[in-house]
Amino acid sequence: MRAGEPEKRLMVAVLQAVMDDCRGSRYRRGPGRFAPPDRKHNRQARAYAASVDRAWPFSFENLCDALDVDARSLRLVLRQAAGATAPVG
Repeated sequence: MRAGEPEKRLMVAVLQAVMDDCRGSRYRRGPGRFAPPDRKHNRQARAYAASVDRAWPFSFENLCDALDVDARSLRLVLRQAAGATAPVG
């Protein structure tokens, strides 16, 4: 990705936030804080990743296409990383 592609950097940031929220990542919390993962953000991120709607330009499917990422494979990674019992996608 080139520095002149701010929209691509934004797309990557959105997918990174979804990944962090699906995993309940400790990186989304401040240093030294051990708060439990935010379940609401986890549910919202999983629902976003599960959606196949392409109407919104920043939908999961459209971001994956624009970044040349296989949406199905990323959903599998998110499901495995979260240890989710409810499927993501």
